[in-house]
Amino acid sequence: NPDVVDNRLGVIAFNVADLPHALTAAILNYEGGIGVRNGCFCAHPYIKLLMGIDDAAAQEIESQILHGDRSNIPGAVRVSFGMYNTEAEIERLIDALKMIVNRNYKGNYILDRQRGEYHPEGYIPDFKKYFTL
Repeated sequence: NPDVVDNRLGVIAFNVADLPHALTAAILNYEGGIGVRNGCFCAHPYIKLLMGIDDAAAQEIESQILHGDRSNIPGAVRVSFGMYNTEAEIERLIDALKMIVNRNYKGNYILDRQRGEYHPEGYIPDFKKYFTL
C-alpha cells in the first residue's frame, strides 16, 4: 500500500546457506532476470563484523586480493525494492530464491577468481549487440 510508508525498508540483504554471495547473485541475474547487488556494499568494516571476520582472516583475504584472487571476499546479496515494483515481481523473486535454495538452477557456473564473479559456462557477452563501438 503506497499510502503506508512508515516502518518500511526497501532493502533486504541475505545469503543462501553454503553458496557464495556472488553465485547467488549470478543465478538471480542470468536465470531470473533479477538485478541485485552483491558484496560488501561499501560497508566493508560492517560486513566483516556481521560475518565474524577477524583480523587474521581479513589479512588473508587482503593477501589473496593483492595476488589477483577476489573469490573469497565476504559479502551478501542485496535486493532493493521500489514503489514501482509489483507483487508479481516479488513472487518471481521468491520463486527464483526457492529454485536456488533447492539447487534447481540450470546453469553450470564458472568462477572468475580474478573478478570474484560467476558466469554460466560458455557465456560470452556480445556488447556489439547492445552498444555502438
